[in-house]
Amino acid sequence: MVPIVQGPAKTRRFFDRIAPWYDRINARIYKREWLNRVRSEFRGTRILDVGVGTGFSTGELPTAVGIDLSQEMLKRARYRGDLLRADFTRPPFKTGSFDTILFAGSFYYLPDADAGARIAARLLRPGGRMILLSPASRLLRPGGRMILLSPATRLLAPFVRIYRSDEYRRILEAAGLRPVRYERLNWAACLVLAEKAVP
Repeated sequence: MVPIVQGPAKTRRFFDRIAPWYDRINARIYKREWLNRVRSEFRGTRILDVGVGTGFSTGELPTAVGIDLSQEMLKRARYRGDLLRADFTRPPFKTGSFDTILFAGSFYYLPDADAGARIAARLLRPGGRMILLSPASRLLRPGGRMILLSPATRLLAPFVRIYRSDEYRRILEAAGLRPVRYERLNWAACLVLAEKAVP
């Protein structure tokens, strides 16, 4: 599927525009219990939050690193760890830098999921974990029926690529990661876990 937000410049402009309302949008899409569930899956202390936004997922963690394309998002972030304006497809980190890499509502914005998974695999230490919190409903697909969706979800739905569990497995395995679990959180969201093998 060809993404509607094409390239980092357009993605950055889109999120710069919605930054003032992003926390209100997030509060309607992501449930607090999902966040607790995601955090329970963290491994180690060195965590990379890709598409950190305003720090919703990892802002309270002093050893986390958050990256985002949007300067407006980063200006609004409440964060105890390190914040960087950076493009994940050209990461400023060394191989094996992180114990956990989190994509909380951001993996589906990557222009190339396969390349994104390979980058994550390179940045993870052996035994490290990749965590994705993503949509799981065909109703969110561009052109799909938008019934039962909130106005906040309608705003973001045209930009979202949705992958089935078998597609995630293929993407992760091709990157050299071991799929651990695909878990439906409700009709619209899923949690995906993968690990980097220990030699």
